[in-house]
Amino acid sequence: MSKTFKAPEDPYYEFFRADSAKDAKAWAAVMSYPHARVSATGNSPYYETPEDYAARASWTAREATGWVRSVGVDPIRIHESADKVHLAGGWTRYNAKDEPILRNRVTYIVTRLEGSWGIQARFGTDSFTEGEVLDSSAPLGVVAAHLENWAGGDLGAATQTLIYPFTNVGVGRVDRYANASEVADKLYAEPPTTVDDIRPVREGRDGIVAAAAWRSVRGSSYQAVFLVARREAGWRMAGASIIEP
Repeated sequence: MSKTFKAPEDPYYEFFRADSAKDAKAWAAVMSYPHARVSATGNSPYYETPEDYAARASWTAREATGWVRSVGVDPIRIHESADKVHLAGGWTRYNAKDEPILRNRVTYIVTRLEGSWGIQARFGTDSFTEGEVLDSSAPLGVVAAHLENWAGGDLGAATQTLIYPFTNVGVGRVDRYANASEVADKLYAEPPTTVDDIRPVREGRDGIVAAAAWRSVRGSSYQAVFLVARREAGWRMAGASIIEP
């Protein structure tokens, strides 16, 4: 019988317990489906069902590095609503000597479906080094320009710096838009007017997760996280999760 997760942090901590136990079914059970892991490095798997996730689970490559367990960092709620929470988290991997061998910082989009919380998607910076000081002004500028162009009705400019397929995470759905036309048709129904906040919540050399908040033309308040990835052509947005009123 599947567990019922009463708080958004419950599937987050169970994620690492099941992962370290190499329990594929329990690991798959912490997710909401469909599920996606969007990476700043470009590898972004998508899973339709728990069976799909469990069947593709593997620890072989990690064990080859000496890995024996993973420990999640204390998560921080960035934005929250009744059925969606943006959790800034991440993990450290340890070897048999209890030495850290790899760290990462990830933002988890957690949704409540049928009374239970699950991880709908993960936005991975996948380029994190403990103690490294980074300048996030360029990727934050991409988010600011995106919202400004959207507000101004210039959807061509707003979509120019997106990576396709572009992932948009809802509640009980993960939409992947193949091109700018699909984004314009489905994502931009209510443009922003006043942007209240843009800030980094998870940072890496090749990817950051930025939090943003704005008010729409109808006066509604929106909160979002965006995964921004470094590419040869500059910083580009690979995914978004927007909490709607």
